[in-house]
Amino acid sequence: MTMKRLLSVALSAALLAGVLTGCGGGNTTGSSASAGSGASAETAASGGDGTLRLAWAADIQTMDVHKTTDNYMVPLNIFDRLFEIENDENGTPQLVNSLAADYTVSEDGLTYDFTLQEGVTFSDGTPLTANDVKYTFTRMISLPESVQSSMGSMIAGAAELQAGTAQELTGITVTDDTHFTITLTAPFAGFLYELATPACSIMSEANVTAAGDSFGLDPAQTIGSGPYVVTSWTRDSGMVLDLNPNYWGETPDVTHVEISVVPDASTMSMMFQSGELDILDCDYIDSAVVDSTYRTQYADRIVTGNRLATTYLALNENIEPLGDVRVRKAIQMAIDRQTILDSVYSGDGSLVDGIYPEGLIGYSADNQGWLTYDPEGAKALLAEAGYADGFAMELASDSSASASVLLVLQIIQQNLADVGIQAEIVSYDEASWLDTRNSGEMNSFVATWTADYNDPDNFIYTFFGNADNTRSRSLNYANTEVMDRVAAAREITEESERLAEYAALEKQIVQEDAAWVPLLCRTHLFVLGDRVASYTPHWAGYSDFSFTAVDLV
Repeated sequence: MTMKRLLSVALSAALLAGVLTGCGGGNTTGSSASAGSGASAETAASGGDGTLRLAWAADIQTMDVHKTTDNYMVPLNIFDRLFEIENDENGTPQLVNSLAADYTVSEDGLTYDFTLQEGVTFSDGTPLTANDVKYTFTRMISLPESVQSSMGSMIAGAAELQAGTAQELTGITVTDDTHFTITLTAPFAGFLYELATPACSIMSEANVTAAGDSFGLDPAQTIGSGPYVVTSWTRDSGMVLDLNPNYWGETPDVTHVEISVVPDASTMSMMFQSGELDILDCDYIDSAVVDSTYRTQYADRIVTGNRLATTYLALNENIEPLGDVRVRKAIQMAIDRQTILDSVYSGDGSLVDGIYPEGLIGYSADNQGWLTYDPEGAKALLAEAGYADGFAMELASDSSASASVLLVLQIIQQNLADVGIQAEIVSYDEASWLDTRNSGEMNSFVATWTADYNDPDNFIYTFFGNADNTRSRSLNYANTEVMDRVAAAREITEESERLAEYAALEKQIVQEDAAWVPLLCRTHLFVLGDRVASYTPHWAGYSDFSFTAVDLV
């Protein structure tokens, strides 16, 4: 998963009228849509040339997956992982082998023996070996700029490597070019699913070492073993990917991808309608346009993907008065989440009262239904805490935030004002945003976390598993006893006991400690042009997806 783009500069009153929003989807989940009316004559052209045309609202910052939790589209397509997660015929995420041809697990759940696929090469023709696997995880854990180190935290020796007291990741042992062993410090039920995350994309040691600081920034020096290579990247304009000539897997239908950077939602919508784009991601489009145009004229070209994602508000417990649990509970009660869902996202989704989205393993219905919109109750709590006259705080915004996220912040700002809290929306450029958040100095922010793998650990450990995670992701959560329990829950091997503990931890963190302000879960709507025969959205609802999931006419 993934922490998606956040927050906001102030919007005009016109935006508050509800013109610019994100879009929603229908009630069905599918992987294809039949060709139909609604697209222009140009879009009816054959997709037989293998070209897929897409658009981003903002350019990516890096192709180095160890340095981002936002930009996964390129890593998903130029790298491979040991495993992938794919939906089965019932729409349930399942683990499937990729670079790992086979594996065994010891009875104690600590040791995993892997065999790599034979004959896999990187796009430059260099053979992929077990040494590349060990290098990848060593880099992910030890790289000072890594934002993905937690993904390898259960591997033996990871803590020492990250602390700088060891130079080698002792938990990975290479036997030969195609065989290696990973040893964990304790049993971890989600480990194999973790290996399928974008963060665990396997890199070429020779390539990364030779590229140095250019890795992730220069397409010619950023390669993998995946189905595609980046052949050009013009910053803030677009990117081109082509089929990897040395790809070891089945040849996909899409062999050439053109991605344009189109910040303006109206322009993006017009490009799709004129046949210049083949898939329209409605996260980028105004809901008024979706309702008036795409739900009507393109109704038979809509594909809806489930999202295993929770949108939430984080509050910094190190900044007063947010350190007072009564103040945090008052903020939970002050936000009109239903209005946000209805006005910003056309009601497409549901409210969530906890950390885990519905559909995620570990989702607890017992932890839902307790949080209601209660501004008078919020005022009473503020008065009890000594803030009857309110206080001032900051809502941090990423300058690249979408219009819908900006509107969410505007609504929260107004809700807080209604109970006496003066919240100023402050915009940060992306670099400052990341630095301020990662240092634990940000006052508050709104974000969405989407599952990297289908397990509650991916949510609760990411935000509350240790001091480093809580500093940047949950803004200095203070309950160390709960943090210890979150870390210990990873080692529970009996499934019902494990999930019961995760539900209890969710209740403690959200309801008792008010360290997480849950907002909503959304579904994801896409519209297909006539050149696309079928499209399977990412299993967790990302905008980022594998181009191999597209079949052209």
